[in-house]
Amino acid sequence: MGTTEPAVPRIVCIGGGYCALFLVKALRRAVRRGDVELVIVSRTNFHAFHGFVGEMLSGRIQPQAILSPARRVFRPARFMNAEVTAIDLDEQQLTISRLLDGREQVLGYDHLVVSVGVADDVDGYPGLREHGLLLRDYRDAWHTRNHLLQMMEMAAIEPDPVERRRLLTVVVAGGGFGGVEVATELDEWASRLCRDEFADVDRDEVNVVLVHSGERILPELQGRHDRLVDRAERFIARRTRLDVRTGTRVIGATATDVRLDDGTSIPTRTVISSTGTASSPLLDQLQVERDDRGRVIVDDTVAVPGTTGLWAGGDCAAVPHPKGGTCPQLALFAMMHGWRIGRNILRVRAGRPPKPFGFTELGDACALGRRNAVAHLRGVPITGFAGWVLWKVFLLAFVPVWDRRLRLLLDWTLTPFTGREITQLPLDDAVGLDRERFEAGQVVFEQGEIGRKLYLIWEGRVEVVRDGQVLATLGPGQHFGETAVFEEVRRTASIRALTTVEVVTMGRSGARTLSETLESFGEAVRMRPTGLPSDPADIDLTPAPVVVEEQEA
Repeated sequence: MGTTEPAVPRIVCIGGGYCALFLVKALRRAVRRGDVELVIVSRTNFHAFHGFVGEMLSGRIQPQAILSPARRVFRPARFMNAEVTAIDLDEQQLTISRLLDGREQVLGYDHLVVSVGVADDVDGYPGLREHGLLLRDYRDAWHTRNHLLQMMEMAAIEPDPVERRRLLTVVVAGGGFGGVEVATELDEWASRLCRDEFADVDRDEVNVVLVHSGERILPELQGRHDRLVDRAERFIARRTRLDVRTGTRVIGATATDVRLDDGTSIPTRTVISSTGTASSPLLDQLQVERDDRGRVIVDDTVAVPGTTGLWAGGDCAAVPHPKGGTCPQLALFAMMHGWRIGRNILRVRAGRPPKPFGFTELGDACALGRRNAVAHLRGVPITGFAGWVLWKVFLLAFVPVWDRRLRLLLDWTLTPFTGREITQLPLDDAVGLDRERFEAGQVVFEQGEIGRKLYLIWEGRVEVVRDGQVLATLGPGQHFGETAVFEEVRRTASIRALTTVEVVTMGRSGARTLSETLESFGEAVRMRPTGLPSDPADIDLTPAPVVVEEQEA
């Protein structure tokens, strides 16, 4: 009677980030020999290299240059483009669903590696969810890039100097590596675009503001490399036009301004958040210990204590640092987590004890724009142009596929001659819902403006004003803006916030589609706003016969 060969152990990794990259490297030979099966599960079929997000925003490199195809990056592992919806540690299986319609299937495992990263904390301050621009997710970064170009295009034709200044003011919240790199890159971007592309915009009109809660920028370097912080602050003060505001933080944002905790406000339509992270909701399904930041606590071998075959690495894990504390949330540490997990899984399979995580640091770098950077390599400081070259080489070495490295090199070589990439994808009138926030006294829209959105009040109160006369006040559950949306006329009245107001907005095409599909919705929103005088003789609400501009079509 023959014997049955034991099944090949299956290792499943949730997340396609930096930890997964080096997990594959550590297990590549074992996978090719057939000793283990490795499966990478990710919602996106690409790996985004975030080190060059600032250059992508400014058009120095093509947007797709920071993306690498997941199926190439993770070879020879099996790749599954799906979403994990449930994890059962007892049965050692997880449920994945396809993105088309949510159809589910169960995937068993012998070892599970959790590397889901972190999300942006959109509840960090009021208005961030509605009006903030984020960079952690590639789709958010792409939206931010489009928004920045759109603001420049709008400012070029805006005659009102107040609104023009608002369009040309960018606020970056957070003075760490990410915030400083984005702010300095945008400062250089503004100079280039005003000189080469936007003749109607004067460089002095563009204002990039960096807001940081600490007394000094670059907290990642403080205490260990204070001289690099000194160098960065001097360079920014002497060579850039950045408005750096330290010792203060953003406490709120609306559609037209950013409010700081020192009582001041900055008129702007662009706030980029580089502060605050939140843990992935998927971690809530794991009955394991977590720290005060929501990260999964692991031991020094990067395994989750008290579990069988469970490992966690990257930003979502609190991995003990060899010199004390926990590892910083940096890509290089996530890579090394993945490598140690992979090697330890092989050691466990071979009946040997896993080794502790021993990586301390290799170096840090922060680009400051204008071919300058501050960096150190194993503690040796390197600044200026040499630091910038080191930063480029350092990041380029970790781009996972060779063709993306080649494209980056080509972009860096050609951009000085061809100019920045300034094409903007059309922003369609969204069918879905969005949210906006307004503070007391702010005008939601003015009488006579072209109307493109319908507003539903979530909380707070507004007043309806026509020709200086208050017609009514509206509150939660009521709506406004329907006349301009459905009758294609200009706004027949102004709306002003009486309190802090949160509204749900729907674009013109979405409102029309929903009203045609759902009869009750159409009847409700086509009526005059609830709360206006019921007797037509009290006030004339007939829309003024204004010819709509051609762009309304």
